[in-house]
This record gives sequence, C-alpha cells and structure tokens, in this order.
Amino acid sequence: MIAAFALEPHTMSTSIRGEVITDGPFLETKEVILGFCIIEANDLDEALKIAGTNPICHQGGGVEVRPIRGLGHSDA
Repeated sequence: MIAAFALEPHTMSTSIRGEVITDGPFLETKEVILGFCIIEANDLDEALKIAGTNPICHQGGGVEVRPIRGLGHSDA
C-alpha cells in the first residue's frame, strides 16, 4: 500500500457537474468511481476552483470534493 486516507463523511462533500456546484454527494451506488486526486488548497473555494478544471466536469460526469479527515478540518 502506498497511501491510505480516511475521508470526512459524505455529508461534508461538495459536488461539481459542469458549472453547477451543490452541497452534498452526487454519487450513487450504480455509478463508478474512476479514481481520485488529492489536492492542496487553502479553503473549500480554492479546492472547488481546482476541481472544476477537471475535464470530466464538462463531459457529463462530476467531481466530488471532500476533506481528508484530520488534515486541516476540525470535527468540532
């Protein structure tokens, strides 16, 4: 194993499809997760800007942005 990370719960996610940004997850069990990227951003707005450059967002797919547990996010 190269790396392992725990993600925050799906309730902490923000989704991008095209130009539309929504709170919460968009993935359903019938959809396939093709991969993941870990990016470094100062805040959620910056992370969404970076994630929105993924070509899949403009090709009918979407991206879910979710914090990594314990990295700059408080559970409080």
